[in-house]
Amino acid sequence: MTFQSPPPHGRSNSDSSNALTTPYAARPRKRTAHACDACRLRKSRCDGRQPCSWCTENDVDCFYGQQQPTNINQGKSDKILETVLRMDGLLRSIHENLSDRHRTASISTPRFNSSLSPSSPDNDFAKVANATIPSTHISATEDLLNSSVAAPFPSLRAQFRPIFQLESSCPPIPFQPRSIRPVFTTEEAERLLTSFQLNVNFWYPTVSKATLQILFEKMQNGFIGNSCEDCAALLVLALGAASELIKLVHSSVEPRGFESRQHQSELMAMATVCFDEAMKLLSVAYMEISTISTQCVFLAALYCSFLQRPLQTWGHLSTAAAKCRSLLAYRTGSGNPEDEECIRRIFWSCYIIESDLISELSHLPQSGVAEVESEVPLPGPLQTHFNEAETEASALYFLSCISIRRLLNRVHHLLYADDKQKTYINSRDDSLRGLIAELDHQLVLWRDTLPDFLRFEDDTRECVNEHAAFARQRYLACKSVIYRPYVEIILKQIDSAHSIETIEGAARCLTASCNHISNLRSFGQTVLIDTWICSLSMTSTMFIILVSLRTAALRTSVIQHQIADYGPHLQNLLSAWIGVMPQKSPSIQQSIRLIAEMENLIRGSL
Repeated sequence: MTFQSPPPHGRSNSDSSNALTTPYAARPRKRTAHACDACRLRKSRCDGRQPCSWCTENDVDCFYGQQQPTNINQGKSDKILETVLRMDGLLRSIHENLSDRHRTASISTPRFNSSLSPSSPDNDFAKVANATIPSTHISATEDLLNSSVAAPFPSLRAQFRPIFQLESSCPPIPFQPRSIRPVFTTEEAERLLTSFQLNVNFWYPTVSKATLQILFEKMQNGFIGNSCEDCAALLVLALGAASELIKLVHSSVEPRGFESRQHQSELMAMATVCFDEAMKLLSVAYMEISTISTQCVFLAALYCSFLQRPLQTWGHLSTAAAKCRSLLAYRTGSGNPEDEECIRRIFWSCYIIESDLISELSHLPQSGVAEVESEVPLPGPLQTHFNEAETEASALYFLSCISIRRLLNRVHHLLYADDKQKTYINSRDDSLRGLIAELDHQLVLWRDTLPDFLRFEDDTRECVNEHAAFARQRYLACKSVIYRPYVEIILKQIDSAHSIETIEGAARCLTASCNHISNLRSFGQTVLIDTWICSLSMTSTMFIILVSLRTAALRTSVIQHQIADYGPHLQNLLSAWIGVMPQKSPSIQQSIRLIAEMENLIRGSL
């Protein structure tokens, strides 16, 4: 990579003539990504819109994926659509079973349900159907450390500062005052694009292969314009360099010499320069309402996650979500089915990341994506990679992440809204037990829907790949949160006798919590996107283990695990994750200090 001032119009990189020999060279699109059920049954061409032209002209309800294909040799797109239906069926089961428990009428399949009104008064179950996290939920790390169960640990309270206060006082992200456009060789551009595809665009597959080919041309031409495409190309390069950096720093086989450190410095410089230049163009994206402008803002949010800046991530994410909702509501996009699918995927990506942020900063204003998620179709087929198998695997992984996040949101709403939590903690009837059993059943069903390459064991055995390992972390986090009310009942009614069911439920929470810590590794998605949320999640998990260790009814459930090793394990990981950042997140640094103090308290209690 070299640098130049903004080039005159028409200037290109010296090796741009090689563009047509690369896999990123643009090719004409031959057919739409997928057909609606009506056109599939008629075996006729479908334009992929929603509703499509034929269904509109013939006044037919236009659905995608309801009708199961009869051909035994299903295509890859049909496999993805089948998975969409399985996920929808799982969530419909949640709605129906929980509505029975609440004596509420059944709710239809969320993918095709547009009659729910999240804003209707007293429609509490509609909020559950839309998988929102209430702003009054009290499951965040901050809530735990401010609760009565933290009173016996004054050293923790003395060190803790409000997370929003810490993050809002951070200095601004530095930018260069003058523009220095980077120039990449074909080999460099291809390498960074491939890194972006295999990492960021696998976890959040929002950029199509066709768009990547357009962005590659921008890179080859030396960023001669000031368009959204130029901005998106720079952000893709920045995230590609960040992905390479993460893999290099946290590889178990990396060399530790001077050359490695020099390579790390070069990658960080690449990422920084590209992001710096992209930010100078982001105002163009903020002023447009289009697929490519929405992609720009969303990619900027992802890079802020890499920088471990949660408030800046939230700010860009809110704007991207607003653009998604506008384009989905008014259908004023380009009319290209591929663009519409990209917008849906950005919508769901915003939903996942915003929910993660709100789970710890509950009073941040929400974008509203969670309030309408039941009305937005789940992702369908989209060619995001040059390898068909990689495209399919990415889509299935994305669907799995969406569905577990939806389930987590329902858990937060049903168990941790302030009024419900107080009622359950003080109750001695079967209402809580039945609700937790149903939520756990749905978690098991989610695990059963996973494709083979995402399967994992519910313990500390190694997974077949990093994606399965990350999915297991989500699973264990969800399981521990589902069963945590049993732990809180014992902690807040410490002098009372508790039933076997309560003790066993608390033990399930603590086992899941211990496995959650033991299985944590430097997964690419965790380090690049989720370092901040992971640091807070692990702080609260360590705290639950600490207070349980000092409670007679719970001590046996944690003492059987290697809890003395958890503190050093987490401190080493988190310290390494923030080590590459020139500006450290103060709330992550606080988490490291709190975990160190908890380690000392745990060792003193063994």
